[in-house]
Amino acid sequence: MSKLAAKAYNDDSIKIDISDVIRDLLKDLWLIIIFGLSAAMCTYIIADFLHKPSYRTSATFSVSTKGSNNVYMNLATTNMVAETLTKVFSSTVMENKVSQELGFDKIPGEVSAFVIDTTNLLVLTVKSDSPYMAYRIIKSVMNNYTNVTDNIFGSAILDVLEAPKLPTYPDNDLNYYKIMLIAAALGMAAMAGLLAFLSANRDNIKNEDDLVQKLNTKLLGVIYHEKKNKSILSLFSKRKKSLLITNATVSFSYVESIKKIRAKYEYKASQCNRNVLLVTSVLENEGKSTVTANLALSLVKKGCNVLLIDADFMKPSVFRILQKNVRDDQELSECILNNKDIKDTLIYDDNTGLYLMLGSKPAVNSLDLLLKDSFRNLIEASKKIMDYVIIDAPPITVSAHAEILAEIADSSILVVKQSTAPTKAIADAIDLLSESGSEFMGCVFNNVRTSVFGKSGSLKINTYYYNYYDKKEAVNN
Repeated sequence: MSKLAAKAYNDDSIKIDISDVIRDLLKDLWLIIIFGLSAAMCTYIIADFLHKPSYRTSATFSVSTKGSNNVYMNLATTNMVAETLTKVFSSTVMENKVSQELGFDKIPGEVSAFVIDTTNLLVLTVKSDSPYMAYRIIKSVMNNYTNVTDNIFGSAILDVLEAPKLPTYPDNDLNYYKIMLIAAALGMAAMAGLLAFLSANRDNIKNEDDLVQKLNTKLLGVIYHEKKNKSILSLFSKRKKSLLITNATVSFSYVESIKKIRAKYEYKASQCNRNVLLVTSVLENEGKSTVTANLALSLVKKGCNVLLIDADFMKPSVFRILQKNVRDDQELSECILNNKDIKDTLIYDDNTGLYLMLGSKPAVNSLDLLLKDSFRNLIEASKKIMDYVIIDAPPITVSAHAEILAEIADSSILVVKQSTAPTKAIADAIDLLSESGSEFMGCVFNNVRTSVFGKSGSLKINTYYYNYYDKKEAVNN
């Protein structure tokens, strides 16, 4: 890293852009939902494994004494008898009789009784893991209670007011839907919090001000986010259209942003007579090939003879962007290996007016192709007959190809996609291009969203988008 870039990188603290964090969360919404569903599913499995259903059945008795015509005439006496009977129902004697009748060593359940306050009503309750077993236990208690109570209260009379029923639902039934809903909400909140923390602390380029401050470099242009699919039919179209300025569906602002980049490059190139331009990026999928193709098309629209070379031999993509079929004898790798002349290598595209050197198949010996004299001869020959030669290079972190191509080109541009590559990696890439034989012209800030919903979204909440133009002017000067 150069001293200027290192100073800018080290002195600048990481700032939080709320809109960028929200965009990252929306981008990873599928991950948040999946984590929430996984949390709900795991919670259901654990709850179902740990939960033991308990079934309850009960019977209500009216307690009275012999010789009494009215059960309420001696309420105090009957209430005392009922209180004593509650202890009898859960006594060891009763337990032995019931377990012996059912054929168990111990009652497979829980027997309890209580007296309703200020009444002579006694409620007998039985809980068990099985509804049928709960019903059998309470019936056994009712069958054997007289054998026990007669020895204690011979005058006690128990009349059944409410007979026990076979339980149909667990007494401690869980609301699985509510538990899963809470688990899903907590899981999604936890994952959203983690992703928000990672997004806020991720050191990358989030806006134009970031690019100028952290990298201390020139900003060649800004390309705002443009939707590829602007209709329902385009979503299901088998042949996807690229974001080219020649497409009628591309917005006016997108075309204008390409024109501004072209105008700046054209002006700088004319000053130093440098007509071979290298376009690269730090990582894959930052949109460098689309920017390269559009820059070439914009130059053609001005009446220039432009040659577009796809030098990404490992992963060629320009042929797909331009929707161009490449014959085997037109493959750039084959032309280099066979030492073909420039006239036999060039492909003229009638639709765009571009001259092309393309490939459609990955080359195994890609590094050897760049080092061959035949490739350098093609570049030298192209410089003489073309106004501009635009080279689409592989990403810098993918291979050393961009470094080799930078030595061949006259100038270079780095495409930086918003919130993608680490700041340090971008700074290193700028140093690599600046220290090569070509002139580094600056960065193109690509796929920029200034709000949560895009460039023109209503929720514009950037937190540190201030004094940008003054700083940019100071850096460029």
